[in-house]
Amino acid sequence: MTSGKTSIRWPAFAVRIAHSMIRDWLVWAVLLGVFAVIGVALHEEQREFEGALETLARQQRMLALVLSDELSARLSAVHRDALLVAADVSEGRGPSEGMRNAYPRIEVLTESQAAASRTEPRMLTVRSASTEGRTIELTVPVAWLVSPSSRIESPDDLVVLVKPAGDSSWQTVDGRQVAGEALTRSVASGDDTVLLERDEAVNLGLPARRAVVAIATADVASFGSWATAVVASASHERDRWDRARSRIFLGVLVPCALIIAFGWAALRRQRRELALEKQLAVADLVRESDTRLARASRAATTGTLAMGIAHEISTPLGIIIGRAEQLEARVGSDPKAARAVRAIAEQAAEISQVVRGFLDLARGNFPALLPIEPANVIRSAVRLVEHRFLAAQVKLEVRLDEPLPALAGVNLLLEHAIINLLLNACEASSPDTTVDVWVRAENSNVDFIVEDRGVGIGHENITRATEPFFTTKPEGSGLGLAIANEIVNIHRGTLVIEPREGGGSRVRIRLPACEDKDAVQ
Repeated sequence: MTSGKTSIRWPAFAVRIAHSMIRDWLVWAVLLGVFAVIGVALHEEQREFEGALETLARQQRMLALVLSDELSARLSAVHRDALLVAADVSEGRGPSEGMRNAYPRIEVLTESQAAASRTEPRMLTVRSASTEGRTIELTVPVAWLVSPSSRIESPDDLVVLVKPAGDSSWQTVDGRQVAGEALTRSVASGDDTVLLERDEAVNLGLPARRAVVAIATADVASFGSWATAVVASASHERDRWDRARSRIFLGVLVPCALIIAFGWAALRRQRRELALEKQLAVADLVRESDTRLARASRAATTGTLAMGIAHEISTPLGIIIGRAEQLEARVGSDPKAARAVRAIAEQAAEISQVVRGFLDLARGNFPALLPIEPANVIRSAVRLVEHRFLAAQVKLEVRLDEPLPALAGVNLLLEHAIINLLLNACEASSPDTTVDVWVRAENSNVDFIVEDRGVGIGHENITRATEPFFTTKPEGSGLGLAIANEIVNIHRGTLVIEPREGGGSRVRIRLPACEDKDAVQ
């Protein structure tokens, strides 16, 4: 029975996570940098916070020493006043009016009364014996001894405590008693500063923040060791630290979050653009493949049609050649007629060779490439089209660079390709214009260049000019440049069509030079 829950394949899931992390390494690097910056900033702020606590502790230590000295002075004054009252009693006078105003309670006790007397909590009793055997007791509140500290106390910031000698509790300026175990332990261990935790600070009436305590002790004769503690809350320092930490997070995380967000959006957009570019590239490839298939199909159709036409032409050509041979025997006495008949026979024979060449190409039988002279090819082609240029009143200028390397090719096919270029140039030229033909050596190649000054060819038609049946002429067949391009490809060359500066067209056939030059006769 199959469970409805989908189980997770953890190894595959981990691999996907690892691949995602590797793919998005830049994002992880940015996050690592952000955390590093935050960590360094927090570390520096923590050091400043600790330095502020040390400064606060030094300030409270100085204050505790001042208050301890003042407490010692007050204790000494109380002891001195007790001796003065005892002297007055010994002389038969009672406590002076000033003493009674200064101390809440002054008592003259007998020996038995003094033995039974007990010191009340939170009170300090000073005893002094008179000469008559009586005991003088001056009783003052402990809070009175530290009452000057009330000027510096603040309920939310600072508290002053005092611990009388022999007492286990601490007293505040307002007379409250607090346990203060941590303070007592510090006095016992001799520490002059201690750091209180939040709960201990709350017990002393301070905010729920850590507090700094400075302790000073004073040893006064006949009173023992009294301890004075100044407890200051670190709330201001802690609040400043919290604000600094918030500024750090806001100052680093917000810009980084914006950067990451914009970067992520840009990355997603770039990925979409790359995906679209890939789709366009695939579409272009498919379209190009379809174009090639269509071109190959048209070429196959054209080849089949050419084979049929060539086969049909071969029979009339044979008849023309035979009749020309018969006429040549009959007009032997007329030189002009004999030359005309021989020209007919020669041209018919040449047409027959071209037809056989095309039949071989259509069957896939490529002809053997033999060394030929470029100059002979261009001269033969020019001789065959001269009458067309004369009839069109177009001047034909030929320039041959010397020396020219030999070519490896078929003379008749190259002549036919150049004838097609010359005829196209003648048809595109106006009367009284010039068509330039230039044959030159270019590195290890030979260039055949034909330039006319006609209307030219548009950039949008250059790439299609060599396609079969493509033509811009009303009565053109669209096969001349296609045949010429195919012949050039057979000879391992290139055919380039481009606009001519100043108007017209420029067609260049570039063929590799023959390596075996010695084979040319």
